[in-house]
Amino acid sequence: MMISEEAILYYADHPVEFVEDIIGATPDPEQAEILRSVAKNPMTTVRSGHGVGKSTVEAWVVIWFITTRPFPKIPCTAPTQHQLFDILWAEVSKWIRNNKALQNELIWTKEKVYMRGYPEEWFAVARTASKPDALQGFHADDVLYIIDEASGVSDDIFEPVLGALSTPGARLLMCGNPTQLSGFFYDSHNKNRASYKTFHIDGRNSKRVSQDFVQTITRMYGEDSDVFRVRVAGDFPLQEDDIFIPMSLIEKSILTEYRPKPKPNTIHIGCDVARFGDDKTVTGYKVDEKVTFYKKRQGQDTMKTADDIIILGEELVSRYRLDPNNDTPIPVKVDDGGVGGGVVDRLRQVKRNDPERFWWLDIYPVKFGLRIKHKYYHDSTTYMMAVVKKLLNPFDEDGLKKPIELILPDDDDLVAQLSGRKYSLTETSKIRIESKDAFKKRGLPSPDEADCVLLLCLPVKPPKNKGVRMIG
Repeated sequence: MMISEEAILYYADHPVEFVEDIIGATPDPEQAEILRSVAKNPMTTVRSGHGVGKSTVEAWVVIWFITTRPFPKIPCTAPTQHQLFDILWAEVSKWIRNNKALQNELIWTKEKVYMRGYPEEWFAVARTASKPDALQGFHADDVLYIIDEASGVSDDIFEPVLGALSTPGARLLMCGNPTQLSGFFYDSHNKNRASYKTFHIDGRNSKRVSQDFVQTITRMYGEDSDVFRVRVAGDFPLQEDDIFIPMSLIEKSILTEYRPKPKPNTIHIGCDVARFGDDKTVTGYKVDEKVTFYKKRQGQDTMKTADDIIILGEELVSRYRLDPNNDTPIPVKVDDGGVGGGVVDRLRQVKRNDPERFWWLDIYPVKFGLRIKHKYYHDSTTYMMAVVKKLLNPFDEDGLKKPIELILPDDDDLVAQLSGRKYSLTETSKIRIESKDAFKKRGLPSPDEADCVLLLCLPVKPPKNKGVRMIG
């Protein structure tokens, strides 16, 4: 081993000193307390805002445990491959490289870290929490479970962990933003908190969190907003009664693993066109269930916006090798209110001038806030919000669990806009979402990203003559 047996015995109970002496890093006070807790307590749970150094302390715990225990097993999981491999696993690699002795003894691969010479008996392994058996089958005197972004991990993943924690050498470290108002992670900070050593880290008090980030979220959404509570203060959302889409649904969508197909079933393009002032023009696309923002621009003329849409469309045609003989055109849904009409006119002109090249361009002008004939919804905006809410809901109309049908980007503005939109009932008992103007009058920025998502999710039926028709 790279350190003496006497030193190993000391460091086994002193993870802070291990990080300082062997890894060569200096934990902040919160990180130090988490490290000490893992050494002393079977179960440690940490809720916090963004950017407080959770992934770093998790990586240190992995390296400390694998170095100071004989033949340990350390299963690590997170809701998505991005969170697990691009963030946590990459962090483990970085800190191993930080010390030549560690690098000589610990072999890092894309899915496993193991002690040299013992790949099957002495290791840490990364497994995404997409299958119920992700954390099953790990048996050893010393087992450490690392669960990152734990609020987004389903309860069935935790079941084998509870059984394993009955052994004296087993440990559990859960960290995450407190996005869900139910589940294993939520209970660890509420009804079951007596069984855990709990930590709450407020981003306002962390030297690792940019004060510009804190001030931006405060200025845009206020300290009483759920966005501030979850992403800065590290508190669970309050969920006001008149909010149409709960933040918990939005955050769960963001943490859902996306598995792209070589040939997608559906592709949609949406563009919310800025009207004036600080409003943004937001262009995005949805491939099957996955939403991606393409461009966000302020002060852009309609011709440039139309050009962005055309460039995006041609990129998607090339990426997925679409052709007019085998594939349907891409629905391009554009906010047709205000200056958005100019974008629609330009796209129509492009289509007319070269219909063969732009066979994929299927234009759908959409009007927000347009009164519609519907049994439950007052206008087109409300209908589109209802579509998004249904796609986000993990349960079908019979109450049975289903896959989430919409995976949203991790975007602070989008989360705030979708989770902040209120609703009321009309005199005829129909649901009506507050208008964009009403949303802004409450001191909130224009819901441009949210409106782009609404456009992307709006179902359309291509007209029989492949012409252009109005939606909404």
